[in-house]
Amino acid sequence: MDVRVITIASQTAAIKAQRMLRKNGIRCRIVRPSPRQTPHGCGWGLQLDVYSVNAAIDFLEAADIPFGDVIIG
Repeated sequence: MDVRVITIASQTAAIKAQRMLRKNGIRCRIVRPSPRQTPHGCGWGLQLDVYSVNAAIDFLEAADIPFGDVIIG
């Protein structure tokens, strides 16, 4: 499976985002990306299928949940 990670600064925001995405039918899991993978120092991330990234970003923006970069997971 080809996956991506949407980086998120805090664990609390990652949990909130995961619950919201799952409620909207997007499967994801919380991961800790390597510091080398995250240029802005985000310590948490949501790993999801590459085909769900755009929908997930739309949901995160609509819910005002801050997120960082999308990296290859």
